[in-house]
Amino acid sequence: MHRSGRIALKVLASVVLGLFSCPLLGYGGYLFVCWFRIHTSNAYYADYPYASASLIWVGAGLISLWASLRGVWRKSFYGSLFVLPVFLGLGAMVMIPDLLPRASSTTSDTNYLSDVNSFFRVWYENNHRFPANEIEFRDALWKGPAAWQYRVGPAPVSRYMQRGKMLPYEIVVATNADGPRTEDVSQRPGVLYYCVSSDLQEFWVTMTDLESDVASTARIARMAGLRNEKIVLVHAAGRDYPVKKP
Repeated sequence: MHRSGRIALKVLASVVLGLFSCPLLGYGGYLFVCWFRIHTSNAYYADYPYASASLIWVGAGLISLWASLRGVWRKSFYGSLFVLPVFLGLGAMVMIPDLLPRASSTTSDTNYLSDVNSFFRVWYENNHRFPANEIEFRDALWKGPAAWQYRVGPAPVSRYMQRGKMLPYEIVVATNADGPRTEDVSQRPGVLYYCVSSDLQEFWVTMTDLESDVASTARIARMAGLRNEKIVLVHAAGRDYPVKKP
């Protein structure tokens, strides 16, 4: 094969193998952009080590790229160097969706709403109504009768931040409600709207979250985090529970 042909093949191989470095370098660059926005604006964001993670991903991407170029243009060690970029690239494509910064805040939100769904039933079974205000709301989740105290862990902690400070969950109570709060919500994430009917026999809970890892405003939380998906809603009525009033 002519020298020009060998060079063309090496260039093609470099491009193909170099593509496997793109997920690592791209995600590392994305985290750096997030870090920059966090430190130059009042944006809300999920708790995450953006800077250090960015360095790790970019470093892995550069090692992958080095292995690709070294294997093609220098010595491939019988092709063994090609395994590294392929392994890192495919592994990154599988791992990145599960390692997004907002995964921590989503998990915290899910745990919070799961507590509401579980312990409000216990509250209803003991009081024959749902909580009437914020104090009772918190009691239902983290205090309550001694009969179920042993099942309750510490109060969920929000994983949202702004300007380097953690944002605690906020609870907004709306009485005499006939449905969930989905509009005119807070611009900050981690605000939970507890809407309860006038007779305290039905409730709806929604909350705000971030549509992206770093955002200037919040929105009502939706399934899978997608704009067109249904809202995340915890809802129950006393008639759903087989509890007879005294």
